[in-house]
Amino acid sequence: MGAATVTHTNPEKRYMLKIPVQKRSKETVASIVESCARLLVQEPYHAITTDKIAEMAGVSIGSLYQFFANKEAIVAAVIDDLLQKDLAYIEENLAKLQATDLDSKVHAFIDIGFTRFHDNRPLRAALQGVQGMLDYWDTRRVFFEHYQKAVLAHMPPVPGRDREMMALFIVSSFNNILQLALLGPQSQEREDAIKKEVFLLIRRYLNP
Repeated sequence: MGAATVTHTNPEKRYMLKIPVQKRSKETVASIVESCARLLVQEPYHAITTDKIAEMAGVSIGSLYQFFANKEAIVAAVIDDLLQKDLAYIEENLAKLQATDLDSKVHAFIDIGFTRFHDNRPLRAALQGVQGMLDYWDTRRVFFEHYQKAVLAHMPPVPGRDREMMALFIVSSFNNILQLALLGPQSQEREDAIKKEVFLLIRRYLNP
């Protein structure tokens, strides 16, 4: 589970009308994205408008529309930014993984995922209800490709099976489990139980 850190998960950023180049433009976009993230936590999705985002960001609505066509595009940027940070954390920590036995690697993989997922949990919960409305497949595809490579670097040989496909199944399944973990009651006991089941699931999948 180690790979080189990427600069962002969606190189083309198709959700943007224009990619910022100058420092001031980058700061404007960052402020817009950060303000949208805060509003997603504070208000229902339907109540958020581009006017509210611009006001919180301290920019004119005209400046906002230079980079984003609508609210959905800004939310896509919020998701991209979150996945970028997730990927950087995951890759960095998997690259530092010193364990050699498979059980320890699987436990570390699970702990890294849960530790990262606890970061910005309110925003993740808010995004649960809106992701289906957005077209951000490119962002997710690149995220999973790099996550898959990071896991593949630590997977043992599995004769007769496609290791790349196995790594993809592991990361996509684990990510879905983390997403579902947001929906239930939050307690350390429940998290420990989920970790135990995830360990058994991955371990048996790698060595049926």
